[in-house]
Amino acid sequence: MAFGTVKVDTITTSTQSVTVDNLLESADIGSTVQGYDADTAKTDTAQTFTALQTLNAGLAVDGPYKQVAEAMSALDVDCSTGNYFTKSISSNSTITFSNIPASGTVCAFTLELSLTGSSTTITWPSSVYWNNDAGQTAPTLTDARKHLFTFITSDGGTTVRGAALVNYTA
Repeated sequence: MAFGTVKVDTITTSTQSVTVDNLLESADIGSTVQGYDADTAKTDTAQTFTALQTLNAGLAVDGPYKQVAEAMSALDVDCSTGNYFTKSISSNSTITFSNIPASGTVCAFTLELSLTGSSTTITWPSSVYWNNDAGQTAPTLTDARKHLFTFITSDGGTTVRGAALVNYTA
């Protein structure tokens, strides 16, 4: 099979004839028309990324930072889905953490719990160490209140440091 260049002045089909003129030349790219590269983000419009983005040079944010609150359907905090989680609990429950990044990568997240039961007890992973040198003794929680917990780990979840803001009525 031979390959080559074909130059036409007119394209004729069974229903019409089209004159071919004003075709673009390579020199027109960048002046008459803009080149298209599917892997290059436009810088003059808002960007939506659906996959993980790695920024090796750091990140500067000038303006509001927004994170969707992830409403947990089960009792597992899946760290691959966000960093702010909400859950309403009406009975004794055990919270678990999953998909914590490997050692050397910091993972920080907040959990907002609403206790709606009576004498509700929360059991935390044994890797959690609480603030105020409480060790592995979790803070006491009051039912019919909201509680905020922040957790941070940099060793793949071997040690998770937890801090609590508890007993909010609103």
